[in-house]
This record gives sequence, C-alpha cells and structure tokens, in this order.
Amino acid sequence: MNKLFFVISITLITIKLQGQCFLTGADLSYVNEIVKEGGSYYDELGNEVEPFEYYANQGTKVVRLRLWHTPENNMSHCGNSISTNSLADMLDAAVKVKQHGMQLILSIHYSDYFADPGKQKTPKAWEGLTHSILLDSISNYTRQVLEKLHAQNTLADIVSIGNETTWGFIDESSNTNGWDWNQDADKFNTAFDVIDVFNETYNTQIKKAIHITEETADWMAQEFASNGVTNFDIIGVSYYPFFSPSTSLSQLGEMIKDLSSNYAKELMIFETGFAWTNNYSDSYNNFITNNGNTISFPMTQQGQKDFLIELSKVVLQNNGTGVIYWEPAWISSSMCDLWGQGSSYENVSMFDTESQKALSSFDFFEFCNLTSYNQETPSYEINIYPNPIISSELKIEIRDIDTAWELYNLEGKILLQDEFDNVGTLKTIELSSLSPGVYYLRIQSQTSELNFIKKLLIH
Repeated sequence: MNKLFFVISITLITIKLQGQCFLTGADLSYVNEIVKEGGSYYDELGNEVEPFEYYANQGTKVVRLRLWHTPENNMSHCGNSISTNSLADMLDAAVKVKQHGMQLILSIHYSDYFADPGKQKTPKAWEGLTHSILLDSISNYTRQVLEKLHAQNTLADIVSIGNETTWGFIDESSNTNGWDWNQDADKFNTAFDVIDVFNETYNTQIKKAIHITEETADWMAQEFASNGVTNFDIIGVSYYPFFSPSTSLSQLGEMIKDLSSNYAKELMIFETGFAWTNNYSDSYNNFITNNGNTISFPMTQQGQKDFLIELSKVVLQNNGTGVIYWEPAWISSSMCDLWGQGSSYENVSMFDTESQKALSSFDFFEFCNLTSYNQETPSYEINIYPNPIISSELKIEIRDIDTAWELYNLEGKILLQDEFDNVGTLKTIELSSLSPGVYYLRIQSQTSELNFIKKLLIH
C-alpha cells in the first residue's frame, strides 16, 4: 500500500456538534431536469462528475428539495407541460440524496408552481374547496408524501410546511392577498399534526419547519406565535444580499439570535445566494445582478466563497444551526421553466459559466473543517493516511497529545470510536465494515484544546 501522508497543522475548531456538525447544504431541486436536458458538471480539474455524488464528496451535509403539487398544470417557456419538482421527480432525487449519505430537507410548496412572498396559489386540484375539505386535502396530501418517502427508505429529516410564507398560505388568488389567520392557522397546524402522527406511527423524528424571509422574519415570527401556530421546530429564513440590500451580516446575526431566544426555535438559513459575476451562458436574463449595499465581499469567485464562510460563522455564533445555498447547480442547459430556457442563475451558481468547472466556493461545505475561532491555540502534527481510503485500513499518527477519536457519517451518527493507547504511537483503524462514501474523523484531546475534524472518502 502506498503511504500518502497528510501532515496537518491544527488549530482549535470550536463547533456545536449536537450529534452532527453545523449543517451546510444545497438546494438541488433542478438537478434532475438539468441533467435530463443536457447539462454536465465538472470538478475543478475538468473531470465530469455525477452532481449528487460530487456534492456529497465535497462535504455537503444536507440537500433541500422542493415539491409542487401538479406542476404539469403549467406550460413552460418552450411550450411543454412542466414536470420538474413533481412528486415523481422529487422521489427520484431523494433516492440520490440518501444514497450518498446526505440529509434531506423537503420544502412542500402546496402549490402547482413556485410559492414565494408574492404568490401562494392554491393547487388547481384544490380550487373552490370549502375550508373543511381543504384541510382534509392538506392532511391527506401531506401524509401521502411522507408515506411515499418512507416506502422507498428516503424519509426527510426536516419538512418545511410552505415556502417563504410571508403574506398568506394556500391562497385562492394568483397574487397572495394577505393573511386570514382564522383559516391559515388551521392549514399550518393540520400539516404539522400529520407529521406528529406520522412520527408516532413510524417511530421517526422528522423535524417541522416554517419558512419566511429575512425582511419579514421578526414580524412573521410574532404573527405565527400570536395566532397559535407554534407546533414546529425550525424557523427557516431566506437571506439574499440582493433581496436584502441594506441588511448587514451583523444585523442578520442579531436577528437570528433574537428569534432563537424569543421563540425557542432552531434557526437555519434555508436559502441564500451570492453573485460572483454578471457574465451569462445563454439568453435567459439573470435575475440577481448585485450583492446589495452592505456586503463588503467583491463579486468574484473568491468573494462568493468568503461570503459563505463568513455567513456561516455569523449564523453559528448566533445560535443558528445551518446554511443552505439555493440552486448552486443551476447551470445553463436546454431546461425550460415558466419564464425562459437555460439558467437565470448561472452567475450565482457554484460552477464556471463557460467551463462548468466547480468553483472554490465548494469549500463552504467543509465549513466545520475550515473554521478556526481561536488562532492562539498551538499547532499539532498529525499524519492521516491514506485518504481517499482504497483498502480497509486508516492509519493515524499523533505526537505528544493524549487523544481519543471517533468516526461518524454525514448524518452525525458515530460509527466507531476509541482512545489512543499511547502518546506518539501509530494507530490503525479497521474500516472493512463500512460502505463506500463520505465520513468524518474527529480527534479530540483529553488534556488539551485539540478538537479536529477531517473528512474521509472511502472507495
């Protein structure tokens, strides 16, 4: 066996594991359709890659997928019915997510197409229903979606009831006309109750989430609470510098800390995006053209990476638990949506607009490994080899530190753990019981400040 050594100078990494690392993730809802319509993805060296596998191998902890009720009720810009993000499409993507060891956030829009602050249109199948029958439809639909995921062993870890519900939910009008809490509270609570019953029935632990935007977060959290919609675990927030041009990262951090404290909920950034260029790959106009007025990072590839690392630090330091990048794989292809063909977001994606090679912002998914909060900590020398692991053995050599180690998967489950027998000796870990995939090795000192996490890839 060839010994490929990795000599690592380590500083203290302060993270809130809570059974898993800080969640860094990607919304990959369009990937199936992009690949179907001729889109190809390449790593930084130009080798073609399978996108779900590549995101997992780069350290992505969680993938967000959206679900539309009957997207076929919409005709695309190219004149064809839309099938993207249908139940069948979502289920297929969920298989790929779980096959590669990532967690799943499911965003149920309860609409036939995009639900967002301006529109929360009722699915065509539910138009004209009485309130009681609509609640039955919400209940049956939510349960059926969960049953389908459970049947193929790809259950969501988090389910978001609605998408950016800041001015109504499941609304009869094309443009949402505001809240009617006498009815809207029933809609949310009906869906949350379904998840509770499902968890009890199947002994699962699906977390429940709402999803709002940064501009409305303080007001909306209070509205949910005062109208009896409290049976959820997570407040998901959208934060794009383009759409929140006057909100600094420090202001965002204060908001996250206040919401977490005031409402005793977990806080996550469900959507974000940062334009690294204004170049384009097709005739579909890009809808994000700048990064607001308060973000100091330049519109470059390095600026995109630095923004994501800093955003993650701010979220973590203010008691948030994760950051999800919206559609970082939306490259140009022959895909048609309602408004155009190609991509209106390739300048915000994580791939070069010309070569389709992965950008350095993929390092964001390794946030737990990159971040050092205490630069004064002395460094230590550790040898870890080989990596990637092509046999069944991993070797670790640590000098002058009394340490223990644990190996866990992307979902935060500890699979193996032990202590080093002596200081300064070589430790061999037998890994033949593990399947190929991405894992994390944590090395922690019993007597010093060392707390280190390293990503491992087993072939």
